[in-house]
Amino acid sequence: MSLEEVECHLMRRTLARFNGNARQAAEALGLSRSAFYRRLEKHGL
Repeated sequence: MSLEEVECHLMRRTLARFNGNARQAAEALGLSRSAFYRRLEKHGL
């Protein structure tokens, strides 16, 4: 797996864990909401 694939997988799992709550997922990953949303867009999620 590439780093991009790992990041995408981790974001999917974290979003699922928090039932789609982006604020909680971003916090759990140690990202700001804006950084989290940029990564969502990058991965097409």
